[in-house]
Amino acid sequence: MAGNLVKWFYLYGPEGVPSQDSWVWRVFPEGQRWKELVGQHGENAVEETVKASAPRFHSAFVSEDVRAAPDTSLQLFHDDDGLLSLSNPPLVVFYQILFPPAPRRIEANLGGIRNARLKLLNSPNLSFREYYYMAGNLVKWFYLYGPEGVPSQDSWVWRVFPEGQRWKELVGQHGENAVEETVKASAPRFHSAFVSEDVRAAPDTSLQLFHDDDGLLSLSNPPLVVFYQILFPPDNKEKALAAVKSQFDVLSLGQFDNESGTFDQNRKILLYYTITGGRVQEVDLISNLCKEKSDRITCRQRGNYDAEGVYGENVHHLHAFCNVKPSYHVVYITNRLDDSLATKIKAITSAVMSTMCLPSEESCNVCGAEFYPLPFLHFTGNMFSASCGYVNKLMSPSTFENAMTDVAGAALVAEMKETYTTKLFPLGTRILGSYQHSIDHWIGAHPDLKPCDIAPTSTDKLDETILDQMKLYSRAPAPRRGSASPGYLVSNSEWRERESKSRLKRTISLREYYYLAGNIFRWKRLYDKLPNANSWVWEWFPDGQLWELAARTSGENAVNVLANQLSEQLALEEKLAQQLAIKDT
Repeated sequence: MAGNLVKWFYLYGPEGVPSQDSWVWRVFPEGQRWKELVGQHGENAVEETVKASAPRFHSAFVSEDVRAAPDTSLQLFHDDDGLLSLSNPPLVVFYQILFPPAPRRIEANLGGIRNARLKLLNSPNLSFREYYYMAGNLVKWFYLYGPEGVPSQDSWVWRVFPEGQRWKELVGQHGENAVEETVKASAPRFHSAFVSEDVRAAPDTSLQLFHDDDGLLSLSNPPLVVFYQILFPPDNKEKALAAVKSQFDVLSLGQFDNESGTFDQNRKILLYYTITGGRVQEVDLISNLCKEKSDRITCRQRGNYDAEGVYGENVHHLHAFCNVKPSYHVVYITNRLDDSLATKIKAITSAVMSTMCLPSEESCNVCGAEFYPLPFLHFTGNMFSASCGYVNKLMSPSTFENAMTDVAGAALVAEMKETYTTKLFPLGTRILGSYQHSIDHWIGAHPDLKPCDIAPTSTDKLDETILDQMKLYSRAPAPRRGSASPGYLVSNSEWRERESKSRLKRTISLREYYYLAGNIFRWKRLYDKLPNANSWVWEWFPDGQLWELAARTSGENAVNVLANQLSEQLALEEKLAQQLAIKDT
């Protein structure tokens, strides 16, 4: 009964009050109780019931005359006209006296349950990270006021809040970036994908590194340019090494020519690689593999980094290469794969290197083995072949990382405000693309993306030879397979049911962050641009045509504009349905 009354009162006002002999009081549970309340309060019955049953929702006023006529108190002050007209009139003070329940002392009123308070008091590190102490206040001050939100060195906050002195020192070092730098330093799972300060500070310093290969690149049959990120995680080096050997086997075969159905032995590979987390023996092994296959592969090592989380450097070099060679196309491969993709590593690598996956500005500027639009626009394994014309439209990867971290924070705030829903996937750093996870989002983040893929959609034969697999491939505009890659799904059947419900229910799909609502939010924030009118996105995502018009006129606010339109439309449809039901009755 409660929900129906809310709708009737909201849509029809006093006319939405059911008559005393209406069937609704008899059919719905607790109907008689609601009938009595509506008899007392009319269309305000639900609001008055909320106030009576939920003390934390109440008016700040008590007397009905104050609520109903807020200006009536103006007459109360004329009694003091004599006092106020004196040559030395009194100072007028309004004093609100409140006796709150205990505790009233700042030392005791720390919030939360008692055990939580004691735990914080006994743990400096927990107090240091507690949002309601210094950390959260700094976040708010820096977000709202930027550099002006940095408290002065003699501010009272450093003395009053637990671990204030520690935060004071960090703010002295990093200013308004103190919280972000502390997160990176104290939580290893949140870190930058880049290491060297010169890359972060001056992303164009590597532009000069590629001129040594001008001779090779100007040949009549120039080599295929491949950027290879090699990662050796400390807990799984054997599997990483096996993947590297498999990929070098594919590289040594050369580019697969789909017309002839053979590997092109005449086209060499120019391989720019970086190593992350490799010990001396792994670094030497890669060097030896390059020497063994030097007749087919020309290797150029661009970096060797100890930290296992540094896997953005080679994407940075790829971007720098395209700045220098805008007419080329580039291939990006990596051995950094989820366990679910380990058996596919040869197939994915050979796919992005094949002639079938050559990109073009007109129809397909980025190609991969498989493209998926959800939970974000990406290619399986983050391996792809891209035109430099498209790559040059992208931010440098290090700049993109910072921008995506900001966008992720804004998205979380928007979800809390219920601007967006997240029914399809739970929000997380990987899906949001913050910090090091931005690398997986980088290639697909621009609104000018024209994706295609070549892996078959109806076969999963992974035990065949590479040659047999490649003969099954066919190029087509993407997306053309399941909407989300298997690595992000709980189960295919559960996923299909969940997405089907989301697509069909417009009140969900309209605000769903993983559909156009979130993509438009990111495109506008990152590149201040929307896809062209003929882009695939307006056809593939739910209500694409409505979104295109609303996004071009309202930008980020399109989600609210469309939500209001949809609410009005649904209300009209419900009213018509009720009228038809009454007529039929």
